[in-house]
Amino acid sequence: MMFFPMVKARHALAILAGAAALVTVSATGAAETIKLGTTGPLSGSLSLLGQGVRDGIETYISFVNDQGGINGRKIELISEDDSYDPMRAVASAKKLVEQDSVIGLISPVGTPSNAAMVPYVQEKKVPLFAPYAFSHTLTTPNKRYVFTTLPEVRIQASVLADYLTGTLKHTKIAVIYQNDDFGQDAVIGFEERLKKSNVPVTKLPFDRGSTNFSGVVAQARQSGAEDVVFFGIPRDAALIMKEANKMGWKPQFSGHNALGDPQTFTLAGASLVEGAIAVAVMEPLESAKPEVAQFLARQKRYMPKTTPTTYSMHGYNAAQIMVEAIKRVQGTPTSEKIVVELEKIKGMDTGLMAPVTFTSEQHAGSLAAAFMRAKAGKWVIDTPWMQAK
Repeated sequence: MMFFPMVKARHALAILAGAAALVTVSATGAAETIKLGTTGPLSGSLSLLGQGVRDGIETYISFVNDQGGINGRKIELISEDDSYDPMRAVASAKKLVEQDSVIGLISPVGTPSNAAMVPYVQEKKVPLFAPYAFSHTLTTPNKRYVFTTLPEVRIQASVLADYLTGTLKHTKIAVIYQNDDFGQDAVIGFEERLKKSNVPVTKLPFDRGSTNFSGVVAQARQSGAEDVVFFGIPRDAALIMKEANKMGWKPQFSGHNALGDPQTFTLAGASLVEGAIAVAVMEPLESAKPEVAQFLARQKRYMPKTTPTTYSMHGYNAAQIMVEAIKRVQGTPTSEKIVVELEKIKGMDTGLMAPVTFTSEQHAGSLAAAFMRAKAGKWVIDTPWMQAK
């Protein structure tokens, strides 16, 4: 989904997950539990995102615990609701680390929230793994305790620019973007790639929260653009498509992964979205890949009251990778040992996204994306995973 600009809901499910973990030890010295923590918007307008990511983590943790855990240790996920508020996210992280004794944070939600938590996890030397966030600042410069799996928005924008100009041979492009750190970050990545192709771009910013897009759409049309590239949230993409339709204008619409959210069809209507191109960072739910079918079946089994989304797929995928790192730890898992093992992950392919690789110098695990096209109310992946150039 997107990178949007908390209730103290706590889920202490003794279910396995993959993400950073804390091991508690009994009086006899036997390891009992691996504790992981997450924080995100579990209530409010973005609860679908926060709950989805959490549900995916818990699904995989439940599966692993059902198989006996990791070396006999069960995993417990503790969740906090931060209402997508950076200050509350930091408070949640402190509670999880200092009171709940988790040894890792897995998939906290939101770029602002994760950026706010980075100084804290660096100070406490606790891994922050696979956040649902897309800013290059999380891993640039490299930070020892921060690992990402989703391609940052600059990478998405760069790959998209290359696809539009190199594969589709488009030469007239207008970019309509959310005028904040996220949108500006995307435009930087897009423009840097276009300079290599000598393709000019018309840049049209809008304020976050805007509901009237007649002006920017009219300017995009007047520019002669054949492709309108969008960086923002699905609601705004839908409003832009509707505005263009009112003008009788039918450009090629394309954009980052938020455009490819299934709710774009609901908000704009499938007929207006038809043919649009979106960056894919995860497989769509309709994918025929067996790994997607397995994910859907496991969420139905272990979290029957929840609905699978691409957000829960991300949480599930993050848990898989974290669990793999914890499995490799010799002896009792600790925060530091998990970091060491994460840096040894090379080309791990869960089947749900591009393969992930970490090194001691590179904690951005994925620098690749694919492309989806809207077909009859569904997003269908049209390309293999493509590396940013």
